[in-house]
Amino acid sequence: MTDQKPFRVVLWCVPRTASTAIAKCLTALDNTQVWFDPYGIAAMQESSLKMMAVEMPKSWDEFRPQELLTKLGAMVKGTPLEEKFKPELYDTSVWVRDGCRRQLEALPAGKSVFVKDMAYGVTGHLDLLPSKASGLRHTFLIRDPARMFPSWRKILIETMKAMPMPGQKPPDEATFDLTTDHPLVRPGMTYKCQYNLWKYVKENLDPNPVVIDTDDLLAAPAAVLSRYFKECGMPWDEKLLKWDASADVVKKWKTLFPLVGTPNDDTIKISYGKAFASSSFTASAPKIPRSEMTPDVIKAVDETSAYYNEMAATKIRV
Repeated sequence: MTDQKPFRVVLWCVPRTASTAIAKCLTALDNTQVWFDPYGIAAMQESSLKMMAVEMPKSWDEFRPQELLTKLGAMVKGTPLEEKFKPELYDTSVWVRDGCRRQLEALPAGKSVFVKDMAYGVTGHLDLLPSKASGLRHTFLIRDPARMFPSWRKILIETMKAMPMPGQKPPDEATFDLTTDHPLVRPGMTYKCQYNLWKYVKENLDPNPVVIDTDDLLAAPAAVLSRYFKECGMPWDEKLLKWDASADVVKKWKTLFPLVGTPNDDTIKISYGKAFASSSFTASAPKIPRSEMTPDVIKAVDETSAYYNEMAATKIRV
């Protein structure tokens, strides 16, 4: 695999799609740097800081990371967040979308890069995507909303309980509405964001972007991934289907802050713990019957299924 021509691939996802396990799988490729949600985390940080009356600049030239870190340190001093705030560990070069764009446009010629990211990270900021000249291949990971939303609802509730935003009441699982009650979940954050990005890529960058479905991949990982790798110009090897269960490889990923080995581990593992401890792909759990879904999940499924279905019509089939 060492003689493989370098590749530049980004996989745009919605939540709960096994995308983190895919990133862990790809980490085993030679001469390859894995980026973890650079645009997605930048978007979430921007929204969180705005709630704290801190505005983030759009341009990298206007960004003053050390000033921001100092300000945040003063804001969390004396609060439960103080022990979790480790400014010396931040990779501030990817704190704003423009920083992500500039680095992805200036990658070393001989190194391969795989970016796992959330499509909502570029919503409203398509001008901050890397240019076509960067050679970045845009691909998409989709999943049936009826499988995604029940899982995501559970994660949102657990995360809000573990790390409440200022002034936020602990969520009541019986009455929680994922479409309105999470401070950072807004209309269109999931499937519509991915769909709009997919349309943009088709119209401006690649008329036939590769689309894969999580449940197809989990049912037949060798068949789906080998085809995906071929389409993207990545070197395939059956050995990639098994990887070390240790989370140490996560430390190699390029992202804003460490995902393991910090005081934030307990919170981060709510969303990513299972994927970080994975060593292979496992089949999807049975789909929850509609009759057992909560009303907010049914609403979310009904409002997003059309976006999923149109993209699914173009997915890889094996």
